[in-house]
Amino acid sequence: MTLEEKIIHKLETVISVEYVDILDDTGKHIHHKIFTGGAHLSITIVSSDFDGKSLIERHRLVYKGLKPMIKNEIHALSLKTHTLDEWNELKGDPNQ
Repeated sequence: MTLEEKIIHKLETVISVEYVDILDDTGKHIHHKIFTGGAHLSITIVSSDFDGKSLIERHRLVYKGLKPMIKNEIHALSLKTHTLDEWNELKGDPNQ
C-alpha cells in the first residue's frame, strides 16, 4: 500500500472523504541538517463531515485518523479542509 493509499484509508475511518489531494514536499527537505525522515505533506480534504465544524474541529478529525502515522511516516503536515459547498464555491462549480 502506498503512503497516499494508507492516508486515504486512515482518513476514511473517521470521515467520509469526497475529495483528497496529497502533495508530497519531502524532497525539498531531505538535505536539511535536521531531516530525520518522514514525509512532509500538504493535504487538501473535502468532506461533508466538516459541515458546521470549526477549523480546529476539522483538523482534530483529520489528526484523529492520521495519529498512528504522525512522527513515523508523516513528519510535517499542512492541511486545507473544506466542506463540499466551500469546495464547489472555490472551484466555481456552476452546478452548485
